[in-house]
Amino acid sequence: MDNFNDGNYDGWEVIDDVEPQFGPSNWVVEFGELVQKSSIWSYGPVELETRYHLSTHVATGDKNWADYSFNAIVRSSDNDGVGLIFRYQDERNYYRILLMNDAAWSGLDSSGTPVNTPLQRLQKFVDGEPIILAENKVSQAYPSDYFALTADVRGDTLRAYLNGELILSARDSEHSSGRIGLLSYANTGAHYDSVAVTQTPQIYSEPEERQFMYQVREFRAPYIQNPTQSSIEVAWRTVEPSVGRVRYGMEKGSLDQEAAESEPVQKHHVRLDGLQVSTRYFYEVYSGSDRSANEENFKTAPRHDQKQFSFLVLGDSGVDTPTQWRVGEQMRASMNEREADFIVHVGDVHQGAGDYYDDIYFKPYREIIKNVNVFTSLGNHDVITDNGGVYLDDFYLPHNNADSTERYYSFRWANAYFIALDTNSDFTPGSAQHSFLMEALTDSLRRSAMWTFVYAHHPPYTEYWTNYYGDERVQNHLVPIYEEYDVDMVMNGHTHSYERGEKEHVHYLVSGGGGGALDDFFVDYDHITFSDMVHHFTRIDVNDDQLTVAAIDENGQQVDRFVINKYASLESEEGELPEAGGLDQNFPNPFADSTTIRYFVAQPERVTLEVYDLQGRQVTTLVDRQHAPGRYVVTFSATHLASGMYALRLTSGTTVYSRQISLVR
Repeated sequence: MDNFNDGNYDGWEVIDDVEPQFGPSNWVVEFGELVQKSSIWSYGPVELETRYHLSTHVATGDKNWADYSFNAIVRSSDNDGVGLIFRYQDERNYYRILLMNDAAWSGLDSSGTPVNTPLQRLQKFVDGEPIILAENKVSQAYPSDYFALTADVRGDTLRAYLNGELILSARDSEHSSGRIGLLSYANTGAHYDSVAVTQTPQIYSEPEERQFMYQVREFRAPYIQNPTQSSIEVAWRTVEPSVGRVRYGMEKGSLDQEAAESEPVQKHHVRLDGLQVSTRYFYEVYSGSDRSANEENFKTAPRHDQKQFSFLVLGDSGVDTPTQWRVGEQMRASMNEREADFIVHVGDVHQGAGDYYDDIYFKPYREIIKNVNVFTSLGNHDVITDNGGVYLDDFYLPHNNADSTERYYSFRWANAYFIALDTNSDFTPGSAQHSFLMEALTDSLRRSAMWTFVYAHHPPYTEYWTNYYGDERVQNHLVPIYEEYDVDMVMNGHTHSYERGEKEHVHYLVSGGGGGALDDFFVDYDHITFSDMVHHFTRIDVNDDQLTVAAIDENGQQVDRFVINKYASLESEEGELPEAGGLDQNFPNPFADSTTIRYFVAQPERVTLEVYDLQGRQVTTLVDRQHAPGRYVVTFSATHLASGMYALRLTSGTTVYSRQISLVR
């Protein structure tokens, strides 16, 4: 048996398969397990990659071993291939068990039909060519936690067991003997332990539950988490266990209160309770008797009737690239110029494999997160490793849903209500997340808020990223809800660009230029009024019933700016409503970038407000929705248009009103 407790894998031979991509492999022993951590696979063309499913493997044992049971405890933090190799003659001739959870890369089955599901496969390789002996199309090829995998070979009978249950069997006599091996296909976290080979039959049953602990690799500076009106959480990490303490107070240099942990730990997480609403506090962090950081400050959440606040929006941060650091520096500069209450991260906090956040998040944003919280959401890269397990271990987020998960949540801030969704997991009708969304949108805190923001990773529409039109699942299942429940703004990432537009009175913002490689323009959507391929962050300033939105690039230059005015109600204006509708002249006029347009509706009816050039060509639609009687205001941002004369056309029922407007650069 090899349980790797000696800290090495002496006696195992590492073999990277033919035409390795993004190699070499990285086999290491960590905490008593043999782990392969490199996203390596064979062949460039997809049709070859998914035909062979080769990558890297390790082999040991005797070439003359014939009949034996080969057992291992396995865990995969990725969703790609893991498995066992047996009767291994050489790297071109052997049998193997391959388990694949990633349906997108499952390739073709034995009949040549795309699998399109997770698969369990028993194969032989003869002179480098794979032959499928048995296979299963399943909903899950292997569990998300530790599991036992067994290859039992007797004569020409080959059997594969998962947690003691037979999953595959075949008869074949091509290879009569050979060594054993462990394989990893495109997997950044293939874990193996308790490897045993016995001549007598032995089938591992399901292993005892193991608590997998994400290890602390280095010191992590303090960061603010989960602020409310009366509490806040401070987190940090130390290599050596210690009792964490936070000293705090309302006056700088006078920290007269303390909260402490009960026992020595490496992952420190201290909650401060009984705080005053909308109040600045100063704090210091101690690990044991050592001060771990200088005195810093934070502010608790504001009262719900507060009408002014600011926040930043960031997405697709990158992987410790210079562009990521420059965007981070501009975020700090913006916050130093005008305070921001928090940051919304629209996913892919980790632009890589989602397995290690210190270098790509906690260091680049260290000087920001020590003072303000980042309300994060899960991106597709964040869930690659352990379905977001590392992300959930690193961040302390609201968990106010029925399942008490931090994958999706809501919170109130001043006069606004925020809903974070996980678009990597199920949000279709009947799912837990769908129920949560509907409950959040009808919650009393949401109903009493002026503004409603929803943020998640995948956008319903996007103009950038070749061959990507936006997420159809979001279009089908979430967009109708956004429209029905009058969500004001939906914020997304995933596409590495800046984009904004309005459709059915919902404003859509893509802010995915935090540091990852930028995407190319692909398709034009009529309702997206501005888009650009640029590294950036977005700043949103809330002033009562008005939002000012600005995108700032990595050099501190303003890429775009627009203003959103909440539709005014009838009661908010003085004077009686005229018997007929109308369209006022815009103000200012002429204008350089944006202008305010006021109009009123006398009867319940469908209203459209459109902009045309003087040749009669439609430029954009500003409003297209059913209206109740009342006065309304909308802001038209024309940063994408050339100077000249344009026409406003308001259609209210069967009546049309027009005004000319002048754009001057």
